[in-house]
Amino acid sequence: MARATTEHTFIWELPDWPRFTWDSYRLESPLDSARRSQGELLGVVKAIGALAANEAAVDAMAHEVVSNSAIEGVNLDLESVRASMMLRLGVETGLTQVTGHAARMDPIVGVLAEAAETWEDPLTLERIFGWHRAIFPKGIPDGFEVLPAGSLRGEKPMVVASRPKGARLEDPDIIHFEAPGREGLEREVDTFLSWFNAPPARLNGLLRAGLAHLWFITVHPLADGNGRLARTITDLALSQDEKLPRRFYSLSVQILRTKDTYYEALEQAQRGSLDITDWLVWFLLQVEAATRHGMQEVGRVLARGAFWAEARRHSLDDRQEKVLKAILSPTSPAPEVSNRRYRAITGVSRATAVRDLAKLAEMGLLVPYGETRSASYRVDLDRFLPELFRPK
Repeated sequence: MARATTEHTFIWELPDWPRFTWDSYRLESPLDSARRSQGELLGVVKAIGALAANEAAVDAMAHEVVSNSAIEGVNLDLESVRASMMLRLGVETGLTQVTGHAARMDPIVGVLAEAAETWEDPLTLERIFGWHRAIFPKGIPDGFEVLPAGSLRGEKPMVVASRPKGARLEDPDIIHFEAPGREGLEREVDTFLSWFNAPPARLNGLLRAGLAHLWFITVHPLADGNGRLARTITDLALSQDEKLPRRFYSLSVQILRTKDTYYEALEQAQRGSLDITDWLVWFLLQVEAATRHGMQEVGRVLARGAFWAEARRHSLDDRQEKVLKAILSPTSPAPEVSNRRYRAITGVSRATAVRDLAKLAEMGLLVPYGETRSASYRVDLDRFLPELFRPK
């Protein structure tokens, strides 16, 4: 497989590296919007009570862990991660519970939880190495060998490349990024950590988070997992900005939604100039979108709580309660149930499922939809949304 011959100058090769600059005027509007959305979300979180706030944090942090890995093509089970997150945080949610999982914590869950909970601690190389070992507990596969996790990368050049569509064997790869060489890598990491732990006093916290993300992933100090750890460091920077030991929105969920533009924005920033205004604008737009989505998720948490308050006014049997908990779980794809799904969850006959579902509809807890003979039912959570969260 041939390598591309096209020369690129990457930002770490520039003589002023890493003296980043940006246009404060262009950042003013996206920064104000991101700050406003962030402030609205955190203000609501402070007002909703501990149980609902815990529920929102568990959901947001579980989705962050799953999405952070999914960006790199690593698929984790959301329900297992959520159960591990509840154990790691040691919180009571009170609204919905995840059952059926062993009482153990996946080490990868501890990476985000530790970053958020100990936001006041400095970021050190040993701390990063600990996160790295949690992500790669069995080491890093590299051809026929396994590289140790928790150490800086070796002498092998670190290149991010892809094959053009329809390329022949002799055609060169497309080089998207090449990291700094191994020589001087310790110095690069020390420079980054010194800046991260003692940033300029007037540097806005959101800009610091975006800059930290780009800087770390550009240095690319590890053999693998640099993207996941860059996003973890970003979460740490956001926790430091908010001075909170919990995350209530997931930036990785938003990045996963815009994965192609994420890589495009990184590539443009890494091979441009040290003026990173465009990257910071993109980053701030993602923060705003992530916090707005976080607000929606808090609304859903509150709606689920209001639903259960209504459900407790009725005499639900064990079967009905089990089904409602299943379809209202944060890991359920939708708050819906058909006759078939009801039977799969409870093991009852078709006739019993018909009667149970009809009773739940009479109570106003389910709403039928679809054709009469094959009707399914759903929980109308919008009905239980507090006024603040309803579409305007």
